Order: sequence, then C-alpha cells, then structure tokens
Amino acid sequence: MKDIILVSHGDMAKGVKHSLEMITGKQKSVHVVSLKDDGDDKQFESDLLKIMSKLNGKKLIIADLLGGTPCNVALTQYSEDDDVDIIAGMSLPLVVEATLNTQVTTKDLIGSAKQSVVNVKNQLEQSTHISEGNDIDLDKYAEFKGKENIVNIRIDERLIHGQVAGIWSTSLNTQRIIVINDEAATDPLQKSSLRMAAPTSMRLSVLTIKNAVKNINSGKYGKQRLFILFKNPADVLRFIKEGGNINRINVGNMSHKNGAREVTKSIKVTKDEEVVFHKIAEHGVDITAQLVPNDPIVNFMEKLDR
Repeated sequence: MKDIILVSHGDMAKGVKHSLEMITGKQKSVHVVSLKDDGDDKQFESDLLKIMSKLNGKKLIIADLLGGTPCNVALTQYSEDDDVDIIAGMSLPLVVEATLNTQVTTKDLIGSAKQSVVNVKNQLEQSTHISEGNDIDLDKYAEFKGKENIVNIRIDERLIHGQVAGIWSTSLNTQRIIVINDEAATDPLQKSSLRMAAPTSMRLSVLTIKNAVKNINSGKYGKQRLFILFKNPADVLRFIKEGGNINRINVGNMSHKNGAREVTKSIKVTKDEEVVFHKIAEHGVDITAQLVPNDPIVNFMEKLDR
C-alpha cells in the first residue's frame, strides 16, 4: 500500500486526516507532519525526515499550499527521489481519492480534485430537471422477476454521504443506488440533493416504499448490482410488510435523539426503534452493524439486547 504524508501549516493536515477517518475508518498508511506555530523550516524538515525514514516503497506527499514551507521543504528533500510524488493543494476529496484508490496516478488525482470544486447551487438547479425514468409497463422485466441482484441493504440516516458514495458503493461495484423513503421520494429538493451526492458513475432511484417493492419485485433493474438505502428501521419494517424481501441488513448511522441510547459509536436508538428492530428480526432478517467495509461485522441484535 502506498503511504500518504499530509503536510501543512498548523493543524490543517491533522484535521484532514481526522475527517478522512470519519469517512473511511482508521488509516495507518496516512501520516501527518505539521509546521508548528512556533516552528520553522528546520523543525518541519526534522519531523518530515523522521516520518519518511520509517516508510518503504512508494510514497505520496500532499501539501497544503504551493510555495509554502511544507511544500518547499518536501521538494528540496525529495525532488530527485522517484519513489516520492508531491502534490500541492490539499483537500478532503483529494485525500479520500488518494487513500481509497492506491493505483491512481498523480495526474488523475489532480484532475479529480479539480472536478470536486463545483457551484453547488447551480448544480442543484440543473439536477431538478433529471427525470426518474420510471416505466409503467413492468411486464417487460418478467424474466428478471425474483432475481434481483442486491449487494447490500443499509440503514443510514444520512442516506447518500461519504461512506456510502465513496466507500461502500464503490467497494461493492454498485451499479444502482436505490433510496427508499417516502419523504425523499416526494420532495424535489431532497431528490436533487441525493442525485448530486451519488457517484456520477452510478444510477440512482429515489422511491416510495410501495414503488420500491413493486419495482424491485418485478425485476425492473435486471442484473444490475443494487445498493439499497433506508433512512430508519420503521421504513424497513414497512417495506417487509408490503412484500419486500430482505434477508440481511447492515445498520450504519443513526444519530442521537431524545431518549436514545448508544448501541455503537455511530448508532443510537430509542425504545420505539428497539421494538421495531425486534420485529424486523422476527421476520428472519440478519441484522449487522458495520460502519465501513474494513470494520469488523457486529451482530447488531446481540449489541442491542445487552
């Protein structure tokens, strides 16, 4: 695995790594070197050399600012080292891409970073004109009925965000993300926001519970690799009662609410939600907890009942 060294003035590099690990989980191959408030080029050089001396193989240094001390010191030390690449212009999307895609070239990283800078309000306005493309005649998909290719079903209160778009869906080679939530499906603003958050390489459907059951059970999505997202356990139970098929579900993020207790660091549930989870389990559903793919899989119901 390529080691990544984040270098910056002050605590920017440390903060970017912290944000990175909120999305991807712990990253032992990502290191931080900071130019301290009372430091200088000698302090920074000493700290950088200390980190670099412990690393072998290919390394990527990502600096905060072109022409700044961290970037200049790195360039002075490693401009002739073919095992060290140096990029200036640190951003969270750049670091996430470099961390998750170890085979990516520096040229591709820079191109990806440029594309991540967008006028969000303009893009939101444009995305409202994208139609859902629901077909009325589902009989044409009869050959796929009962053969839906679901690669993951997840409860995530935030629906499509960094962990889902950047890690889960790509690691599972997802072809379509299906968000199942009545409110989101009937709110143009929410639908547009979800389209912006979804990877451009993947198709997206934002459906009511009834339409989701109908479309999935009919085989509408053929052999596409489907990643299904629910916002809460109540929607999962309704989906099952409407005739949806679920064998296993992963609980990712549920935030704190009044009266909620912590089951895992990322999952807080109320008494009412506990009842719903037990009803889901009674339908033979295996419920697990796993924040990101490289985290261990936890038996959620065992944690819930402790």
